[in-house]
Amino acid sequence: MDQMIAESQPMSMERNIDEMYHNSLDWQSEVSLWKQELKFFQKMLDTYTRKCLSVQQKQRLSHLQNLLIYYNGELLDQFKQQTRRHVKYLSHQMEEESSLNLNEYQQKFGGLSNHLAAFATEYRRYKKDFFTLMSELIDQSSEKEALAEPIGTD
Repeated sequence: MDQMIAESQPMSMERNIDEMYHNSLDWQSEVSLWKQELKFFQKMLDTYTRKCLSVQQKQRLSHLQNLLIYYNGELLDQFKQQTRRHVKYLSHQMEEESSLNLNEYQQKFGGLSNHLAAFATEYRRYKKDFFTLMSELIDQSSEKEALAEPIGTD
């Protein structure tokens, strides 16, 4: 019985390293998608900045712009580097077929998953606020254009 447990532990650890490796590849993909979305959001902000009418909308727009700059220019780049190091570390562990030193792993990457999950929650809130404001600005822009169109005469 003890031998079966001892034999199953390395297999379990190997499977965990493989799962962690694939999860970290997913994280890299997610960070890249976030960066692409933020580029699109910046284009939207640039397009609709001139269409802000109220002081409140300008404040909300400024807040969204500041968050976008922080996310894209700082935070996501950090995540990108951390996930790249994480993938490299796990890849090395898989190639060497050495047992994973859990203490070392926790020190290097223990909080990465939590940080990414927390950011994902914050980012969903950002997107909700972003789309709410953009929808308002697009609607206002459409209304202004409709009012500016000359009424056809027969």
